[in-house]
Amino acid sequence: MELNYTTTIVKVGNTLTTNQKKIINEMKLNPKISAQILSDKVGISKRKIEENIAKLKNMNIIEREGGTRGYWEVRNIEGD
Repeated sequence: MELNYTTTIVKVGNTLTTNQKKIINEMKLNPKISAQILSDKVGISKRKIEENIAKLKNMNIIEREGGTRGYWEVRNIEGD
């Protein structure tokens, strides 16, 4: 499946970066994906993945359900 990372996603005045869009798309494809695998797929460090995940949580775009053995829930985003 080919992903389109050029789509602009906007929620409450916040524009997502390309890396954040890639993270969201990977979470949609595999809700149980780890930060390390996201790092490999997106091409940035695990620490930068964690920083972006924190920003996405603060923007109320993603939420972790069930802790470390849980899954990522991606909320509906305006323009998605």
